[in-house]
Amino acid sequence: MDNQTLQEVVTEVLRIVPQRPFLCLPMSAMLYTVLKDRSLAEASLVTGDLYYKGNPIFKQDFSIKDAKDGIPETWGGHSWVKADGLIVDISFFRTLYSDKFTKPFKLNLIAEFGQGRGCLIVDEQHLPGYILQYRQVEVLDDDLATGIIKGYKQLL
Repeated sequence: MDNQTLQEVVTEVLRIVPQRPFLCLPMSAMLYTVLKDRSLAEASLVTGDLYYKGNPIFKQDFSIKDAKDGIPETWGGHSWVKADGLIVDISFFRTLYSDKFTKPFKLNLIAEFGQGRGCLIVDEQHLPGYILQYRQVEVLDDDLATGIIKGYKQLL
């Protein structure tokens, strides 16, 4: 998949989902589904932990696969898409720039990345030593992705 195609799909998903923080799971599920449905990439919908210089930003506190009655709003993990060797984090900047994101290192992150960004795309080969550390806990299947997309409006 070329960068222009990926950027077009990311832009499409960013336009569909309301401008709100902490919607990593539905946003990632939508991106994953579009990439798979259009056969644009070998993609995986991933959940897990996200760290900044060893400090937890998000830490997955239960298995999404084991949730019986939907996903509680208190889920502490993070979600992203792996596509053709890339980490595609479509929700990170919406959360980072939000007033509701209150981690003590918020200003450091903004200084590192700047303002006005839409999506974070990192080659998996560059992750060792990268400013953010993604730690995969689960890979979700197509049925869970579909369920997440159908139910995300309840989170709004």
